Amino acid sequence: MPKLFKYIIIPIVLFIASVAAIFLVLWPLWGNIQAAIALKDENANNLIERQRLTANLGRLIIQYNGRVNDIASFNEAIPMGENIPELLVNLEAIASESGLILSSVDFKPADSDTSNIETLIMEIKLKGSYPAFQNYLRAMETSLRIFDVTAISFTGATPGQGNVDVNNLEFNLTVNTYYQ
Repeated sequence: MPKLFKYIIIPIVLFIASVAAIFLVLWPLWGNIQAAIALKDENANNLIERQRLTANLGRLIIQYNGRVNDIASFNEAIPMGENIPELLVNLEAIASESGLILSSVDFKPADSDTSNIETLIMEIKLKGSYPAFQNYLRAMETSLRIFDVTAISFTGATPGQGNVDVNNLEFNLTVNTYYQ
């Protein structure tokens, strides 16, 4: 019987004690290990997401840098403030390049309903020939600053009038331009 006790019962008791120790001591540690593994996986996913966002941000920066000229053109098309002196110089330059004489310009701010784009109404009087006036309109159309012609009228020869100087017609324009 001592051999039975020594070789069978003691090993069984030690085995049961070791299994109980594993469940009592190591099982809570296993839960902590599982939590640590889950946290590691979550951090790995967060790292992948942040790397993806960083790559997207890098692409956006490259796109922005590629469009700096477009942004500068937009700032030219819709400048900050009315900038009337520069506008007058621009209108006079377009008129002289087209072969017209700029007689007068009246500025009127429009009532604004938009958020941050304001409208400036200009009433422009020009003198010259009709082909020169067509050139003036084309030059306004291709100008960096945005011009919207809303009304055109002109005076010149009346019916039955003889000896009319077709190079001395008077053109009246109503034009909108915009600013921030």
